[in-house]
Amino acid sequence: MNKTNKMLIIPEPVPANGNYAPFHIEGNLIYVSGQLPIKDGKLVKSAGNNSFLDVASLQMELVTLNILSHVMSAVNNDQSKIESCVKLTAYLVPPDDFFEHALISNIASDMINDFLKPIKNHTRTTIGIKSLPLGSLVEADAIFKIT
Repeated sequence: MNKTNKMLIIPEPVPANGNYAPFHIEGNLIYVSGQLPIKDGKLVKSAGNNSFLDVASLQMELVTLNILSHVMSAVNNDQSKIESCVKLTAYLVPPDDFFEHALISNIASDMINDFLKPIKNHTRTTIGIKSLPLGSLVEADAIFKIT
């Protein structure tokens, strides 16, 4: 796919890494399974000075692009069929002294809003947890409404 859209380069969808579907369409909703910051087949683990904020920020950008790639795949690359993002859930593995979870999840919200102009804000939950698959600091899933 590698489709450029509103300043975002949407990558090819990342294949499922287990016994699940990367997305599922039910009625007019697309449920996108949890996405990791996979680029070129590998988990991206470093950025900037490798602080939590630097790495998690880059990981959230990649996670969001991977979510959007599956949504675009679900609608055969016809963005006009995507009405809105209904719900975004972000999971973070922050250090014990980090409490600004919204700094990371706002990255995904902003990217989704930029992608879906005009902006139709979605609901969102951000959860701090102990660990994620492959040692990632970030994972997210989403629900989109289609026409």
